[in-house]
Amino acid sequence: MGFDETIIHCAAPALCGIKPACLFSMNDKTYSDGSKKLDYWQPYFSKDKKFFVTLKKSDSRFLFFIYDKTLLEKVCQIPVNRDYLASKDYPVQKGFGAVLAELLHRLAFCNDFPHEVGLFLGYPLEDVVGFEKLGATGFKYSGTWKVYGDKENAIRRMNLYKSCTEKCMKWLCDGLSVPLTAKKYNLSRNQ
Repeated sequence: MGFDETIIHCAAPALCGIKPACLFSMNDKTYSDGSKKLDYWQPYFSKDKKFFVTLKKSDSRFLFFIYDKTLLEKVCQIPVNRDYLASKDYPVQKGFGAVLAELLHRLAFCNDFPHEVGLFLGYPLEDVVGFEKLGATGFKYSGTWKVYGDKENAIRRMNLYKSCTEKCMKWLCDGLSVPLTAKKYNLSRNQ
């Protein structure tokens, strides 16, 4: 899978504004082949408050955190989510920028994967906490994430993300650019 296909396959829901963030890794060769496109795409996406953050994780891998600032700020402002993040030593009193900076620092420099990242990815808090407490046991459903709470709502959300990705991949294969696939998806949502 090439650079554009990897971006769409892994991040279409965030680029299309239906998911607060997506997180995935990419090998060094694929990244090198397409990284210059980010400079071209970023002005298009940033006007809609969507951003690409790349973190070098090893000599052969890059970690991508692609987020919709509007949606991610809403997630971080929900009182129970703020309390949860504060319990994980996120500087919630300093605002969204500080919380995001702390997450990116943890993703870049901590050896242990921060389980709270699920909250940033739009997973329900009860599922994030359920996975922290129970690991890969006791879940009601397993899809994009392990579901410990509202199974029906989680499945609807997962299906929405999957449908978005499939439509965008088709349009990309039909010749549209990454920015144009997101634009087309948003136009189709508003009709």
